[in-house]
Order: sequence, then structure tokens, then C-alpha cells
Amino acid sequence: MTVEKSAKPQRTCVACRKAADKNQLLRFVLAPDGQLVVDYRQQLPGRGLYTCIARKCLELAVKKNSFRRISGSQHMLVDTDQLFSQLLWALEQRLSGLIRMARKSGQLVDGSNQVLDALKGRTPPAIVVVAADISDNIRDKIEIAADRQQIVVAQLFDKALLGQMIGKEERSVIGVLSGALAEALKSELDRYELVREN
Repeated sequence: MTVEKSAKPQRTCVACRKAADKNQLLRFVLAPDGQLVVDYRQQLPGRGLYTCIARKCLELAVKKNSFRRISGSQHMLVDTDQLFSQLLWALEQRLSGLIRMARKSGQLVDGSNQVLDALKGRTPPAIVVVAADISDNIRDKIEIAADRQQIVVAQLFDKALLGQMIGKEERSVIGVLSGALAEALKSELDRYELVREN
């Protein structure tokens, strides 16, 4: 007799009513001061409500006054733009943390020449991140080399911030080698793009 693995916890979006694994949804809780906050890592105490990671669901939840259930108040003032700013900040902190972990664990290649060499080598990075203010010439070279290997290139932060994250001066491009950190980074970048597109 085989024992089935327990299913992942499911939650329902308070806006569109779609059920999904809770780690695929956004969690919201009340802060001690009574303000609604994004609990991106789903670690804050208290009763939480969930929405899809899409601005339309967040806006619909606000329009339907769905967050009143978390506060017990009939009418709760919620600023959609402020919640969305919180979400973007949380995503950027998560992405920054993953890049720092990749550097500390030796799974990061940085600098345009080093990343280009790695893209042509036997063990290319699993994902490449270019700064928003990278030169068009370098970006084109990186994208062409990455495209040959079918490697995702994401645009994130600026050169100063990328360099700061890895403890160096400005960096226009970094690559993260294959592994769990690269997969986590890809997943968070997908979420980030989804949020920014909304």
C-alpha cells in the first residue's frame, strides 16, 4: 500500500475566487497599526487574505471591499497603488537577496566579459541579468550569446545597485549558474515581470 503525499495548502483569491497553491498567491494581513500590508514571504502573524499576483485582482478586491473580512470593519480604506508599491518593493528585496546568496555561494559570474565567456563555455549561466542602464552595444552582445544557448536574459536594477549587491563597483551584467538559486531567481523574475506588466 502506497501513501500519497499530502497536497500543498490551497487558498482562494478573494477577487476572482480562483483556488491555487497558497505560495502562488499574495497574502495580506493587518499590521499592528491597522494598516493592510503585503505579506510577501507569508510569514507574518494574523489572519490573512489572498489574491492572485495581478493588479486586476488586487483592484477588484479593493472595489469589492473584500479586505473588510480581515479587519472586521464594514468599510476599510485601502490604497491600491500603495499596496502595489509594497509588492514591488518586496519582490525587489527578494530578487536582491537571491543575487546576494548566489554571490556568497560562488554561483555568480559578473562583468560583461566574464559573462560573455561563460555563455560560450561548457557551463553557461542558467540566467543572465542585465542592468537597466547597460549600453545598447553590450546588451546586444549578451542577448545574442544568450539566445544561442536559449538562456533567459532579464533586465533588473541599475549598474550601481547590481554592483552594490555583489560587493563591487558598478556591474552591467551578472550570470547565475544552474542550481536551486537560479531556479528561484527565474521564478521571482517571472512574478516581477507579471507585476510590472499589470
